[in-house]
Amino acid sequence: MSLMLSQPRIDVESPVVPTAVFDPPVVRPGALAIYRLTFNALEESIDLPIEMPAPTGAKLRPGGHGQMLAMAGPTLQPRTSYNFHLRPSQPGEITMPEFVATVYGKPVTVPAARLQVMTDLPATNFAAHCLVLEVPQTNVFVGQSLPVTILFPGLVGIAMQGQAPVQLIGQGLLTDPSSLHPRFEPRPGPVPGRNVQAFLYEGIVTPISSGKLSFFAQSFVAARPTGPIAVTAPGPVPGGPAYTLLDSDPVDFEVRPIPIEGRLPGFTGAVGDFSIGTPELATNVTRVGDPVKLTVKVRGDGNLLRIVQPLAPRPRHWQVLSAGGDNLPPQIIQAQGFTTFNYTLIPLTEKARFTPAIPFSCFDPERQAYRDLTIPSIPVTIKPGVVPGDLAALMQANALSRETEKEPVLAGLAAAPGLAPGTLVPLQRQVWFALMQLAPAFGFLGLWRWDRRRRFLQQHPEIILRRRARRALRRERRALNRAAVEQDAQAFATAAVNALRIACAPHLPAVPRALVGTDVLGFLTEAERAGRKGHIIKRLFAVTDAARFDSNPGGTANLLSLKTELDALLDRFAERLV
Repeated sequence: MSLMLSQPRIDVESPVVPTAVFDPPVVRPGALAIYRLTFNALEESIDLPIEMPAPTGAKLRPGGHGQMLAMAGPTLQPRTSYNFHLRPSQPGEITMPEFVATVYGKPVTVPAARLQVMTDLPATNFAAHCLVLEVPQTNVFVGQSLPVTILFPGLVGIAMQGQAPVQLIGQGLLTDPSSLHPRFEPRPGPVPGRNVQAFLYEGIVTPISSGKLSFFAQSFVAARPTGPIAVTAPGPVPGGPAYTLLDSDPVDFEVRPIPIEGRLPGFTGAVGDFSIGTPELATNVTRVGDPVKLTVKVRGDGNLLRIVQPLAPRPRHWQVLSAGGDNLPPQIIQAQGFTTFNYTLIPLTEKARFTPAIPFSCFDPERQAYRDLTIPSIPVTIKPGVVPGDLAALMQANALSRETEKEPVLAGLAAAPGLAPGTLVPLQRQVWFALMQLAPAFGFLGLWRWDRRRRFLQQHPEIILRRRARRALRRERRALNRAAVEQDAQAFATAAVNALRIACAPHLPAVPRALVGTDVLGFLTEAERAGRKGHIIKRLFAVTDAARFDSNPGGTANLLSLKTELDALLDRFAERLV
């Protein structure tokens, strides 16, 4: 309580003064610009519009957001920042209009901000201050540890306030804050051939769900208000730091589930390239009933911090107890490069000659296969002890885990009454029950009729062909009428030829598209072929053939006037399909 009372008070009563700026204020077309929005209020009390106003000529993409506390005299003043990314494509001026946000339940007007997009910029113009998230691979498995590197723009001061210095934001990911550590590394500078010292953070991300995932990095940096990076603090304290939220572009990667096929015994979620060291037994000579410690070291490259110790087996002559790991901090485990499995072995009889093998396996993402890492047996010498040999069976039985039987309890009273019966007459004495006994007979009769119809159609396939032809003919005649209404002579001729082919195809061993005009004329009498009907069929086929093979098709004049005679001819052909 004394520690809590000694903390400075958080200022939530001062007037909220939002700031909105573009970083940098001038960019080239296609370059990154960050719209930074800052409030001197708590993050939980700020409600931005569901749809942010869109600036002219660009599209905002939401980035990172977070909160810091800055010293303002005897109080702590909150600084909440929101970042939005955009890449303008055309030169000109982009204006982010002012809008209204709700802070502490009251409306607050966010001022407008302007961004200049110019083609010719001096070399001294600085780029947007942001983080660079580097991921070595974007195709991983669930549970596979993924090392990431977060590169900072220059040698900046990291602002830490009760949280991880760098945050990795994304769904379906597990980040261990203790794995994050800073370091300096020489990177190529703006001058070719010369390296500069770059400040970066390294961490480990573990995906825990499959599918397409995305995440980005964000961090607050502290800089003096005079620097070019201090652009977001509303009313900074003179001489104090200005907190700026930096974030990175999101990184998309594909996460595949671990296959079920080929899974080996002892798999507890270890994903990576691991190896088992030589098991170390406290002593190779022991007595019955005396515990002996077994230590195994697991090394490798993978989710070393997430490895779960395999379950202890239940051999016949041993009682195996899992003693867990060394309970070391994750930083030490990561630094030493191995984790430790500890087991307590108790021999139950002097007949045992080897320690039991403990099944263990891992999934190797490079080979995409499981590897057997079973902890091997160690030869031992067991001497008679103070525990009689006939108690071995009793100790073994007591070692087995048993589920506690649950006492049967009555269910509680129903909150609402159930369905009430309509009558007390038994079901077998009601009329519908007798009718239901006839349901199998009706079902059998229906199946018999269906099978009879199927056999009949199998022997007379022309019925099915004519049925299909009638449906296709109706479809083509609808297209023919539609083309006539739209005054489309070419579509009219195509639909007419298709209808004639479909009406004649069931009577010939051919598909409709294989028929030509001569085949259709064969269904007319000699007088009809030489008369008006033959002339109509020949002209329709001539128009469609010209449209397919002639570079300058024609002959469609007064073609729509043949519709009445064509309908009569199609009605005659349709009667033959019945």
